[in-house]
Amino acid sequence: MQSRLAFVLLLSLPLYLPAQAPPDTVRIGAFINDIYDINLSDKSFSAQFWVWFNYANPELKPLESLEIPNAKSLEYSLEFNEASNGIQWAGKKVTAVIKKDWDIRRFPFDKQTMTVVLEESDKDVGAMVYAADTGNTKLEPDLTLSNWEITGFELSAETKRYNTTYGDPSLNTGSEYPRATLNIFIRRKSWGLFFSLFTGLYVAFFISSLVFFIDPIDVDPRFGLSVGGLFAAVGNKYIVDSILPQSTTFTLVDKLHILTYLFLLLCIVLSVISLRIWKNGHERRSARFDRTSYFIIVSLYAIINTWLIYSASTGT
Repeated sequence: MQSRLAFVLLLSLPLYLPAQAPPDTVRIGAFINDIYDINLSDKSFSAQFWVWFNYANPELKPLESLEIPNAKSLEYSLEFNEASNGIQWAGKKVTAVIKKDWDIRRFPFDKQTMTVVLEESDKDVGAMVYAADTGNTKLEPDLTLSNWEITGFELSAETKRYNTTYGDPSLNTGSEYPRATLNIFIRRKSWGLFFSLFTGLYVAFFISSLVFFIDPIDVDPRFGLSVGGLFAAVGNKYIVDSILPQSTTFTLVDKLHILTYLFLLLCIVLSVISLRIWKNGHERRSARFDRTSYFIIVSLYAIINTWLIYSASTGT
């Protein structure tokens, strides 16, 4: 009888255990004062912004445990911590250099998302969660970026799971922490930069295409123009690459330069064929071959370039 009573009491014990307290909600917001030093080759940009928290539990210290994991360098200033009507209000000004892996596949017609990650480094989601203060999160109205247009921004609250317990004996599989992500969407003002970077490339090609108006027997100018154009195109590629980060993706810059290399090579090949026709005593036939080659080469080059540029500029 006693064992049965003990068994019943044991089964009913969980009914009297206190429920786990819900996590504290911390409201997070930001105001972006400035964005500058957008550096493609260094894979970074700099930002200056305010970040603040609103919360009810005075024992929380979210300002002290705030982490920006994608920052290369940080500087904090003007920190404050006040209470009003039972609500804690804490914030500070942040100046940061943020890491950014730029997507340059469509450069210079690219659109980018600059992301600032704000994360709690002390309390996991069992003790604290973030809620985004979207109504007060804004950009400085006078903020402008050289050669860029700001198309939008957003602040979202989420969680970040790490596949490690960091040695915490109370955890079994991993840990999860509050995180807020601030995204600023920008679009490059493309056409001026495009013409400044690629005018030399196109001039080199069209000068080289004039070889078809030179008699094939004039070997030096006939082949010298194409070879000179090829060196100019290669030099242009080095200049453009110097302002871009290294990338394993096949970018618009690569496509336009490789296309030009191939067509310059084709000019040389067609010049050799025209010279052979001339040497065989068919001068008029060689002249017709040159005129036909010129119009085909220039037309195909222009059509393919237009299609590549249109696809990149429209994102198709």
